[in-house]
Amino acid sequence: MNIESKEIKEIALSALALAIAFSIAFAGGNVQKLTINIFAISIITVSTGFVLHEMGHRFIARRFGYYAEYRMWINGLFLAIASSFLGIVFAAPGAVFIHQRADLWGNKTHVTKGREGLISLSGPAVNIIIAVVFVLLGFLMPAYKNIFSFGYTINVWLALFNMVPLPPLDGSKVLAWNAKIWASVFGLLVVSYFFL
Repeated sequence: MNIESKEIKEIALSALALAIAFSIAFAGGNVQKLTINIFAISIITVSTGFVLHEMGHRFIARRFGYYAEYRMWINGLFLAIASSFLGIVFAAPGAVFIHQRADLWGNKTHVTKGREGLISLSGPAVNIIIAVVFVLLGFLMPAYKNIFSFGYTINVWLALFNMVPLPPLDGSKVLAWNAKIWASVFGLLVVSYFFL
């Protein structure tokens, strides 16, 4: 199996596990209350938010000239599903790993604190953009407001959880790079999740 097909398989499995976890959490941790509608909406909104979050990291890392690939974390998959029975989701099923590349002369592109901070911020930034899109869609198509509200909540949660400043989460790298940017983004997400 080549690297690309392995990466696709791992990100698909991670997205599925997160969709299951969020479905259970939104059913209050009670599997008997889980419906096909909740699961279908979860597949669409969670997969979109999670996959684009990870691809955001990957895209920015590669723009800086690093080699970047997604790798799932089996324990994180189980933890996401197990925590969902408590009504919350520990959303860390894997991560994009960044490696230095060497040019033809053996010179390596070093991962600086600033670049690592920007790469880490790109994932939550993608979730914020998606959340805004869901809000706009809710206004444009009020008949589907519940679906778009679900998508908003999922994406704000993914961004907020990832911006917690504990290693290996994105927030720890953003904080190490720029405390003001971290505080601004984290504060915005807290307000967006708990008060909007």
